[in-house]
Amino acid sequence: MAKIKRTGTVDVELTFAELELIRRALGLVRDFGDMADWGAASALRADLEVSW
Repeated sequence: MAKIKRTGTVDVELTFAELELIRRALGLVRDFGDMADWGAASALRADLEVSW
């Protein structure tokens, strides 16, 4: 498992298919993840929403 040593902003190129997989995985945190992770997963998922 990765260990986060610091936080910041990064730019990452993803295909729409990859982005959708990540969004779906973050949605599963609500059903299968720890309650302590729900807020962070929800916030990250909202940040990944695509605006047209």
